[in-house]
Amino acid sequence: VEYDMVQAELMLMHRGPEFNTEILPEAKIFSEYFGSGLSSIVFQEIRESKALAYSAYAGFASPRRAEDHHYVRGYIGTQANKLEDATAALLELMSTLPKADQQFEQAKTSALKQIETNRTSDRSILWSYESARDRGVDYDLNEKIYPKIKEMTFEDVQAFFDAQIKDKPYTYLVIGKKSEMDMSALEKLGPVTELSLEEVFGY
Repeated sequence: VEYDMVQAELMLMHRGPEFNTEILPEAKIFSEYFGSGLSSIVFQEIRESKALAYSAYAGFASPRRAEDHHYVRGYIGTQANKLEDATAALLELMSTLPKADQQFEQAKTSALKQIETNRTSDRSILWSYESARDRGVDYDLNEKIYPKIKEMTFEDVQAFFDAQIKDKPYTYLVIGKKSEMDMSALEKLGPVTELSLEEVFGY
């Protein structure tokens, strides 16, 4: 999508399986470890180590309804002339999961603390119940997620990565100033379709 802006933004997406409670613990730790926050693998590798992007993240998103699908998402916001290198760096990470023991333990601790400090009370009880019902469950999913996270190893996350993330086909969404964009770099990712702002936003 053509837009008069200094920065170029790219998101890659892959539709995963339909909602599955069995993979929620691994999905939570993967997103925490791999692509969420300043200490994540994606942020550290792409922004801090290689200075290829202003912002970068990736994760495995879970749907709100049982009939919907999980999605793999990755994002980079960078200078237009660095888009090709930044995308290549992100795709490399999406095909090979780096192992960093300290960051993995920090991710587990963070995920556990989030559950421990989250309280369902007052009106949120109703909304939590409605959310669980939409997902086809009649219990608090954290009851299942919390104990599995406590026992989780890097090998568990590696197995999840290999099954759900590694070398998947992606759809790429890009917005930026076309005159600054390396279109040949985009064409290496796949067929390029240009959309107008009117087509995307309806006005």
